[in-house]
Amino acid sequence: MPRHALMLVSALLAAVPGFAQIVSYEGNSFPEEEGWERRLRPHPPERWLMDGWLHFRCEVFDPKLCAGEDEYYRWELDDFAGASRFMLEWSVITDGPRSEIPDVAPSSCVAAGQRGIWYHTTVARDQASFLIDVRHPFWYELQPNMTHRFRVDIFGEYWYEWSVDGEVRVAARPEGQYPTADSFIIWGARAACVDSLSAYDFVRFGIPEEPHIDCDAVRKLKARCREGRKALPKIVAKVRTRLGEGTELTLTNNGDHRPLVIDAGGRAKAKYKHQFGDHTLLLLNCPAISQQLACHP
Repeated sequence: MPRHALMLVSALLAAVPGFAQIVSYEGNSFPEEEGWERRLRPHPPERWLMDGWLHFRCEVFDPKLCAGEDEYYRWELDDFAGASRFMLEWSVITDGPRSEIPDVAPSSCVAAGQRGIWYHTTVARDQASFLIDVRHPFWYELQPNMTHRFRVDIFGEYWYEWSVDGEVRVAARPEGQYPTADSFIIWGARAACVDSLSAYDFVRFGIPEEPHIDCDAVRKLKARCREGRKALPKIVAKVRTRLGEGTELTLTNNGDHRPLVIDAGGRAKAKYKHQFGDHTLLLLNCPAISQQLACHP
């Protein structure tokens, strides 16, 4: 979708609760034909489209310096600045080795910004790295030679989650609001020390369609650690609301999601067994409503 079209859609739909505003690249044409900025690089790789996939063949042109071909696409996020809900997801396969990851290769997709807040994923054949802080990267082992799906869910200044193939792997409080007026998405492929072949199925970002919840009607979230079976700690979480019976909320406990269905009295409860250490419990529908606690045996 061209940027001017997105701006028009955003302006028309901004006041409609729960309406998705998604930019979706599906590999049917080159990204710059759909509004992405193709970053001009001195050594672009061979690229081609096939069956809804964008392929890159990145080759090393200076093995001594570990310098290779690269290709990246960028989209400015000023239209989404201040959004209380944002997501980025993509699907990629690559044959590049994990030794390339420290050089941000062979494939990467990043929600970034000039203010130091970023959600950075680099993917190799059998490993992925994720970092929001360069000092503390997270590493995840992948099944090799397979397509993998990655997703970052951001709840304003309150919470984020990084998922691989539908499973939350990292969940925490961010350093601040994202996106902001200087934020952007950038993704692509690169060879550092080893030639590689990478392919993207899709790249999507924006505001997902979700039910609108009156968060002012949520009166309390209360969680506590209790002794469970065999003295193993468990967490019992309860919410009290003025929401109607049958309203569905989602509670997360360090990324472990549980559905909450409000009963006739405006209440709902969830239990987590075998809980140790520090926990953040948070209503994803109303991320400002949260509680932190620590469980010890």
